Amino acid sequence: MTGARNAAAFVSGVLSLVACGGGAATQPMPTAERTVCEVAFVTPPGFERTDTFEERYPDRIGLRVGFRDESGRELHAFAGIPGEFGEGLPEAGTVELVGGRTGRLAGGPHRVWVLTWDEGGLCDPRAVLGRGFDQGEFLDLLALAGVARS
Repeated sequence: MTGARNAAAFVSGVLSLVACGGGAATQPMPTAERTVCEVAFVTPPGFERTDTFEERYPDRIGLRVGFRDESGRELHAFAGIPGEFGEGLPEAGTVELVGGRTGRLAGGPHRVWVLTWDEGGLCDPRAVLGRGFDQGEFLDLLALAGVARS
């Protein structure tokens, strides 16, 4: 598969996860009554923020924030948007996170990686998806972003 096709497949997969995550609430409540989820993710050096997507639910507003570097590698951080993150990717172990939690790592094929975890709150699940990295690069960027312990 070419790089362009990989990118298209990755973005399509990310959007499918969001689309299959339950959709927006049928009767949205005023924003003041909902928790706005926060994506605790520091933009790594060499990356720029590309987009922010809000998904509204009755009790919260979930977020997805996208980042890209000059070589086309992508990162997407999620909070409060349900989905089957990493479905079909091989398990690749666990990652110690900042704050003492443990995340589940999956990935490898096509240089796509997914880290998922829960923080025990309304804005779970949390996830970071990356495309264009080997495992070590992905983990290093997660540390630079303030997600994983270095």
